[in-house]
Amino acid sequence: MIASKVWEVKVRKIESLAEIYRKGDKKIHSWIEQGILAYKYYRKIARLFFFDFLPSYAYEQSVKLKDYLAKRYYKASDQFRGRRILRDNGSVSAFLQNISDNSESHKKA
Repeated sequence: MIASKVWEVKVRKIESLAEIYRKGDKKIHSWIEQGILAYKYYRKIARLFFFDFLPSYAYEQSVKLKDYLAKRYYKASDQFRGRRILRDNGSVSAFLQNISDNSESHKKA
């Protein structure tokens, strides 16, 4: 193609061949432009994904993991010490229940 293009430039007598080359050049340039635009578009998407989304997602997951581990540690430490969380509407530990039962029995006596 390059050799025929050089020959066509030197001779300048084959008008139909020159027209075909012009049309081909336009298509090739449009394909190259589309390729460059697609490359830039996907490069921007990749940059957003790797430098914005992944770090924020990793941070979010680490915060959730930290909260989960803190809850598990809190529950496990209470079980090791033999007590529960005191709640307004929930149950109390057996130790506090025994104290309240003993204090009620002493008040009656």
